[in-house]
Amino acid sequence: MPGTDYSAYLKIPELLTLQVPLTEGADDELLFIVVHQSYELWFKVCLEELRKAREALRESRPTRALRPLGRLLEIEDLLLSHLRVLNSMSPEKFLEFRDPLDPASGFQSYQFRAIEFLSGAGRATLLESGLFSDDVVEWLRGVRNEGSVWEGFVHALRHEAGPSGLGRATSDLLLDLYRHHESEPRSALHAVAERLLDHDQHLAQWRHQHYLMAARQIGQRPGTGGSAGMGYLGSTLGFRMYPDLRDVRSAL
Repeated sequence: MPGTDYSAYLKIPELLTLQVPLTEGADDELLFIVVHQSYELWFKVCLEELRKAREALRESRPTRALRPLGRLLEIEDLLLSHLRVLNSMSPEKFLEFRDPLDPASGFQSYQFRAIEFLSGAGRATLLESGLFSDDVVEWLRGVRNEGSVWEGFVHALRHEAGPSGLGRATSDLLLDLYRHHESEPRSALHAVAERLLDHDQHLAQWRHQHYLMAARQIGQRPGTGGSAGMGYLGSTLGFRMYPDLRDVRSAL
């Protein structure tokens, strides 16, 4: 047959060798591995969509940013459903294979940290935390230095405002945008702002659902990888990436 076929194109034989449970007889470890590998594959696409949106905004073309941001939101909906699959594990089934995972932890997902950086919410202190290898730290620094989709949005917002926007606070420009967005490109900028808020809300929902799932499965046990477990997860629940987009609603 000319060309390639499904299995060869997607490298299915190689892909199916990558799920290697550590605990013999642990019923749910394969499920656990597949869900987390799926997360990492989707994170790769999320990074691509964030970069596309950022570049469109840097070029002050907000309409072009809407498609990748919309796709990002669809992927995040899918990732929330993955948590529901993990939640089907009972605590005793999870404990069958949990201890050998230590010190591995989802906290070490460097692609998730890259998503935070490209969103405009990453913490530079994580790069000095010792969680990541030198190569990963260097890669994350590179991602951080690329600039974020939020920075791209603020650039497009100021570009649209023109000379009248010089020296004005971002919060003032946002308030003006939310009050007056009937025509292009302001309507597209407003739509971008709402999709960024959806992105923020999706990650907040993910953190909340993850917290509930962990409470159900491990109770108050310490987390793997040296984390504080429920204490750490609980401390993240109030975090929001774009406070300006939330605050503008109070000023309308």
